Amino acid sequence: MEQESVKRPGIFDLVTGAWRSIAGALIGLLPLFAVVAAALFGLNYIFPLLEQKLRAIRPASDSIFVLMVVPGAWIFGLEKLALGLVAAPAALVTQRRILADDGPHLAPGPLLRFWLWAAAVLSLSLGALYLSGLAATPDLELVALVLKWGIALLLPFLLLPIFPAVAAGEPATSLVARMDRALERWDGNFFRFSIVLLLTAGPALLLQRVPAAIVQRRPGAAADAGQTFDASLLGMAIHAALTVVVVVAGAAALAWCYNFSKLPKPKTKALGT
Repeated sequence: MEQESVKRPGIFDLVTGAWRSIAGALIGLLPLFAVVAAALFGLNYIFPLLEQKLRAIRPASDSIFVLMVVPGAWIFGLEKLALGLVAAPAALVTQRRILADDGPHLAPGPLLRFWLWAAAVLSLSLGALYLSGLAATPDLELVALVLKWGIALLLPFLLLPIFPAVAAGEPATSLVARMDRALERWDGNFFRFSIVLLLTAGPALLLQRVPAAIVQRRPGAAADAGQTFDASLLGMAIHAALTVVVVVAGAAALAWCYNFSKLPKPKTKALGT
């Protein structure tokens, strides 16, 4: 039997700390988040007009798994990429507020590196989803599954620790070294970090679906009342604001997980030695 000699924060400590940081960021960085939300609203308004002009038919489901496998998927992928890059500064300042000594300002260097990594990870995920749709045939079923669940979802998820490392200014000798370090941070922490993200970004994601659900459940509401609300100016504005909340929640959780992964692992010793 072995006994731990070092006590580290538990999941509850990480979750409560992340939520304190989320609340502090939403209050302290409200002007910047308002600008990001306005930019997201603008994109949500422009892209449907662009889709009409290009005669792209948006499916009834807004799931990324559906959008990236239908005809005209490239325009939907471009939309998601643009939305992700516009939201990236909100994630950066949230993480710098937690991790960096010089505060949450948008320094050009970290912002550019953050944008480049966001573009790379988003392109990897969206591209793999698109290819999984092309490979959705009986002969390539296994390839499609690997692309969808392995490259489009699992790999980007495992690369998430790159972002707090970039925000904190952690040096890396190469791109490969940066990715290796990100993967190492999951060692012994996968379930811990997954639960922390689930209990922070998860509620924010659910909150994002509440307005349309309320509209849909009103007495006498049409079958597509929720979708109609999401497409309205009010719906797009609320969705943009709640998207910022989701980004801030996820970024704060990642920053706390990143700090935890830097702590020295507890030393153990055999009892009776």
